Amino acid sequence: MAIPLATTGTATFDQIAIVTGVVGLLYVAMAVFLWRERTGRVTLVGRLADTIGRLDGVPRWAALSPYLHVVSLLACAFGVWWDIAVHIDKGRDTGPFGTPAHYPIFFGILGVIVTGVLPIALAGKPLPARTIKLTKSWRIPCSAALILVCGTFALVGFPLDDTWHRLFGEDVTLWGPTHLLMIGGVVFSIFARLLAVAEVEQLMGMNKRRLFQEVASVGALLIAWDLFSTEFNYGVPQFPLILHPLLIAFGAAMAFTILRARRGPGITFGALAIFLIVRGIIAWAVDQPLGEILGHFPLLIVEAILVEAVALALGNKNRFRLGLVAGALIGTVGVVAEYAWSQVWMPIAWPSSLLPSALGYGVVVGAGAGLVGAWLATRYAEVAGAERTTNTRPEAVRRTHQLGAVGLVAVVAIIFFCVPRSAEPGVTGTVSLERVATGAEPTAYVTVTLDPATAADDARWFEALAWQGGGMVLHPMKKVAEGTYRSEDALPMYGKWKTMIRLHTGQREMTAMWVYAPEDAAIEKPAIEVSNGQTVAFVNEQETLRREERTDVPRWMWNGGYALLGVVGLLEIAGIAWLVGRGARGGRLRAAHLAAAGERERETA
Repeated sequence: MAIPLATTGTATFDQIAIVTGVVGLLYVAMAVFLWRERTGRVTLVGRLADTIGRLDGVPRWAALSPYLHVVSLLACAFGVWWDIAVHIDKGRDTGPFGTPAHYPIFFGILGVIVTGVLPIALAGKPLPARTIKLTKSWRIPCSAALILVCGTFALVGFPLDDTWHRLFGEDVTLWGPTHLLMIGGVVFSIFARLLAVAEVEQLMGMNKRRLFQEVASVGALLIAWDLFSTEFNYGVPQFPLILHPLLIAFGAAMAFTILRARRGPGITFGALAIFLIVRGIIAWAVDQPLGEILGHFPLLIVEAILVEAVALALGNKNRFRLGLVAGALIGTVGVVAEYAWSQVWMPIAWPSSLLPSALGYGVVVGAGAGLVGAWLATRYAEVAGAERTTNTRPEAVRRTHQLGAVGLVAVVAIIFFCVPRSAEPGVTGTVSLERVATGAEPTAYVTVTLDPATAADDARWFEALAWQGGGMVLHPMKKVAEGTYRSEDALPMYGKWKTMIRLHTGQREMTAMWVYAPEDAAIEKPAIEVSNGQTVAFVNEQETLRREERTDVPRWMWNGGYALLGVVGLLEIAGIAWLVGRGARGGRLRAAHLAAAGERERETA
């Protein structure tokens, strides 16, 4: 029987009304604010911007956004990690505001949008050399337009998420299209924040406060980028394990290169410190006061040291050489360091069999990400007017575009090549249950004898997982005889727990077998309880981890949803490239004009 169109986890009318009302009120307030500021009327926000601008030594349009943006980013990051922990511990929710964790995400995204609106409303001289013309007398910084676009994409993800669940059921995964749309919009807004720092530097120069904002922005980029690895960090990845080291290498090489390619020795350790402190506080807050599971995270210390060492050895005048070499080292030495860290703290320790492919792909991803970081650093330097360290000849600028594009294509190609999953049939497991607790809350050690016996040899993971029953239980399956494995501890087989044995072999083979699942009348799924001595087939892991997903939806609709996400992602990347490039062209022209003026003054003297 087909699952009803309006399935669990979708918004009720009252939740739709709340979202619509809050967004509507905010947009009305922003419209009034824009109208008053652009018609010369005094507003409290404008006065506050004038005061902070005088204290910080920045134009009024750049005064408030840095502070609101960091609060918004923290709210989104905290909300996402909290929300994912709630889903892992308790299962699906009842709509956009089905859990308290959705509120900081929602209001954080609204904050990102307001961060873009503020400089648009307050825009006035001095402005960067290249801006966007809205009317004859109204020009806005490129960074403001970029932040607003990113925030809007993220906000659109909220209603699209509800629509997605109505069409396809609950896809309990971080990497669903609408989830990535929301997260990606917020993450990409950080590139706009770095652009804004460069625009202010063009006008006012650099000081310690603005340098700290730049370091903090790169630290925020490291934190936000780690969101894409959250399923791995919580121990319930739904995509091949090879992606974990690649995502780490991508984020570290890009972020550290952006910072170190422009600034002096030791600067990357500042961004690293912000990452470790803030990420640690969020992990502790979700785990302890809120009582959800603990989220782990990479260390990134070796990666920062590698970038610093390369910069000291080669200098940072040739940013692309720095990014290429440092990125390649991060993709190899850095990956080995994170492999060692995974043995100490990650919920799923990377097996040694992962290393050859992780190093092979990692060197390409790291080097490509380093080139992307070098391209961004070069453009930000040009925005800031740093002509002394930037070759502005057209052919040289064109070559930097080509190098950045090559790096991006290499990274995206490798990541997308590693994403697909498959599930070869033919593996079965005969189950033996060793009861520990009986009665209303039975638990048992689970022993599985595989057929074929070699099915788990060199597995990326072979583990027992129980989740969504009020917590999470994760244990590796320990080999006790040839082809026979036993769970390290007893597993729950009652209530709302969903208990399974997961097997990940090769590059992308991901299967699982059920041990226990409750009846779920809302999605018309029967109870599953494996008995002692029963032989169970390993099936596509998606059937167990995403039990709520609909199975009667045509494949073209799924492909269309992910294709739409790809289009939106390309639009966001194109927007970043165009607006950052536009600001850079203005910075180059301004620097050339100032240099020519200085030369004329020297000739006159």
